[in-house]
Amino acid sequence: MSDNLIPVIRGALDQLRPAERKVGEVVLADLDFSIHASISELAARAGVSEPSVTRFCRAVGCESLRQFKVQLAHSLAAGVPYQAVTIDKDDDAATLVHKVCDSISVALQDVRERIDPAALDAAAALIAGARRVCCIGVGSGSGVVAQDAFLRFLRLDIAASAHSDGHLQRLAAGMLDTRDVLLAISLSGRSPEINDSVRIAKERGARVIALTHMGTPLGWDADVPLLLPPSSAATPYSPGVSRLMQLTVIDMLAIAVALRQEPEVLEKARRAKAELERMQSPRRA
Repeated sequence: MSDNLIPVIRGALDQLRPAERKVGEVVLADLDFSIHASISELAARAGVSEPSVTRFCRAVGCESLRQFKVQLAHSLAAGVPYQAVTIDKDDDAATLVHKVCDSISVALQDVRERIDPAALDAAAALIAGARRVCCIGVGSGSGVVAQDAFLRFLRLDIAASAHSDGHLQRLAAGMLDTRDVLLAISLSGRSPEINDSVRIAKERGARVIALTHMGTPLGWDADVPLLLPPSSAATPYSPGVSRLMQLTVIDMLAIAVALRQEPEVLEKARRAKAELERMQSPRRA
């Protein structure tokens, strides 16, 4: 077994049984919880039986949950193997430039390797056929990404909106119906505002697309989950990396939707962009 358990878990996910994979996704989504959780707590969060947790531990090379948690703690303590790029207090500006760019490169590689093309295609089909799309997210991360998604869809002549306030999210979700799509964005997948809005939207018959980490309640509740891997590049010193991962998936999604649009819609979008560029160009005397 590798001294660093985290890449072992990530590499094994695709080969695990469904129940064991859920455990692995929960572990990667919340490493601190997994180190301290009992077998019943880990099973409950993953929505599986306790024997499935034991089988997961054995599948990644550990004889028991206790051994698994000890090895996981050692992997986190090692730091450097888990975080492909580490930022030190004494780094100068030139070093920071290289390390931040390397962090972004590692994160985007994670997205490329783990995003599900079938889920991306299914999400694009829902959005392209929707009457309207409601994008929701909270905070300076997911809230900003929701706003970006709204602008991308608006440029494709799709009736879209974006909300970062919890009350407005719930209100907007209640106005949806079977012709509409809710795009819910939350890395933790446990934001009460987001998950309440998802529940309301589903009760109204709307379809739900979730952009979230693997192993979260939001991902399990969505009709189409777009699941981000926990990136080895996301560190306390580089919180923007996770946001860039989200924005990358939104870019993929918007382009996939654009490819489904009729030529006249794309021509309308082209004319609107040209008009904006004309307005922004310096006026000639």
